[in-house]
Amino acid sequence: MVVTGAGRGIGRAIALDLAARGLHVVCISQSQNAEDTARSIRESGGSATALRLDLRDAEAAGEQVEQRILSSGFKRLAVVLAAGTLGPTGPLVASSASAWLECFQVNLLGNLAVARALLKPMLAAGYGRIVAFAGGGSAYAYPLFPAYSASKTAMVRTIENLDCDLQGNGDFATACLAPGAVETDMLAQVRAAGAEVRTTVDIAEPVEFVREFVFCKSCGFSGSFVHVRDNWREYLNNGRALPNAASWKLRRTET
Repeated sequence: MVVTGAGRGIGRAIALDLAARGLHVVCISQSQNAEDTARSIRESGGSATALRLDLRDAEAAGEQVEQRILSSGFKRLAVVLAAGTLGPTGPLVASSASAWLECFQVNLLGNLAVARALLKPMLAAGYGRIVAFAGGGSAYAYPLFPAYSASKTAMVRTIENLDCDLQGNGDFATACLAPGAVETDMLAQVRAAGAEVRTTVDIAEPVEFVREFVFCKSCGFSGSFVHVRDNWREYLNNGRALPNAASWKLRRTET
């Protein structure tokens, strides 16, 4: 089990939860927090290693993950792409290209480099679970954080395309999760920038989704953009698929 953004917030909570259920977790963060999370897992009797990566350098990050996984001997792999940054704050016209690039390097390219490094062993094993975090900025305009919104929307479509690539190659499931507004350091930054937060979600909700998804035997919404409060439980482990193929996708509404 590989978790990016495992040093804090939702990523850390997911890493701790999955380790408590018997999975070995590779905790990825750009800071010392990666080792802090791994140490907490080991102190609780779980199995974990830390990998400190700067996702802004996607090529180097991918190479390090590939080296770690290829030497591990793991037979079945899953990855949670939870690392993220809000990027530049304010109107699009006021933000620089370099600030946008850094946001995309972390939120999209760096996370995808980690997933891409795992695809070869996943395909060889014919098994994989991939969860990316999309965020509410993917579903609607997010003018205070335009680079964040754009990068997360790009992740939604990328996972949809990846799902098409993987189907027919084994037991694979992918999803983009909108976790809702969870009380994390990132949400504190959102509030500090002046954004209105109408409702919040307990961190246990996205953690539960990831746990159920990672351990699922079948998934009827693979490739979809799922909100944590959608009725996703109805389409796990029972052979049922979404009744409408366009459900839980980013699409125009035809009139």
